[in-house]
Amino acid sequence: MALRTGKSAGQTAPAPMHEPAARAFRSLSWAHREILTETYFRRRSVNEAAASLGLPVEVVKARVYHALRALRDACEAPG
Repeated sequence: MALRTGKSAGQTAPAPMHEPAARAFRSLSWAHREILTETYFRRRSVNEAAASLGLPVEVVKARVYHALRALRDACEAPG
């Protein structure tokens, strides 16, 4: 069953508004994606993420900081 978008069969729907953010997230390093997944998507505290990943709390804090900066830079990058 096709999704109805109000367009004829030959036209494509515009990219969803979240696509640029998803593309930026995919461009991050594995470590940055992992730490943001633990803390943001799984809603774990820094302490919980540290325990889950077997990392010191200070390492988790630093990775979250750098991952968010990298995500911001990726979102601001052209293209």
